[in-house]
Amino acid sequence: MNAIHGPVSLNPIILFGSLILVLIMGCSGTYGKSKPQTESESKETQRELIDSWSDYTIWLVYRNAQLAVIIFDWKNDDRTILAGNNWRKVKDQEMWQEILKANTTSDGDFELPGDYPDGTSRVHGIWSPDNQLYGLIVYQAYSVSLGSVELVDENAIRLFFHPAAAVTNR
Repeated sequence: MNAIHGPVSLNPIILFGSLILVLIMGCSGTYGKSKPQTESESKETQRELIDSWSDYTIWLVYRNAQLAVIIFDWKNDDRTILAGNNWRKVKDQEMWQEILKANTTSDGDFELPGDYPDGTSRVHGIWSPDNQLYGLIVYQAYSVSLGSVELVDENAIRLFFHPAAAVTNR
């Protein structure tokens, strides 16, 4: 209570605006993003990833017992993508060859289970809030969506995947 003018009332619009500003400033620096490559870039990158698989730590994410996401994290940099609890690591060339045999087309493109015939498995770059490229992912858009890219510390990010929204025009 103000001794001179009685009760103090604050403008609700100013309060709401201040709250939004605090939330934006507090959260703006902790999330990265996924940037899809064009179809032609993706085709070229997929072939490079297949051939240079040993340059990466490769993680596999399954959804409903089918491969839904392939994550490529460069081995020779100081940045890392932290693995989720249910991710499986590609351990050797034999395992990688089995994954390729089951999940690539005759043209050498990734075709994950659940993709439409025209192919929706594209390469996406995973970028930190300060635009550092952490790695690459390939996923089937009709099974999962990348929920968020969270910066854990200056050299680590964590990816969160969610079931994709229902698609009505198949």
